This record gives sequence, C-alpha cells and structure tokens, in this order.
Amino acid sequence: MKAMLLGFAAALLVAAVAALVLTGTDLSSATRFSSTAVRL
Repeated sequence: MKAMLLGFAAALLVAAVAALVLTGTDLSSATRFSSTAVRL
C-alpha cells in the first residue's frame, strides 16, 4: 500500500512539473511560425 501511495505522489509531482514547464516554454504555433511577413 505504501508503494502505491508513493507512486501516486510521484505521478502527481511529475504531472505538475511537466505542466509548469510546458506552459512556461511558450511553444505555440502562433509564436513559433510568425514572422514579419505573416500576421496571425
């Protein structure tokens, strides 16, 4: 039971860190592929 709870806690921690990293990188297609010749 202890191992299962530690696994759940680890999964939640990984998901929270991944969400923070992915929202902080600003990798939307609007910012990646826009240039001076393209208006989005």
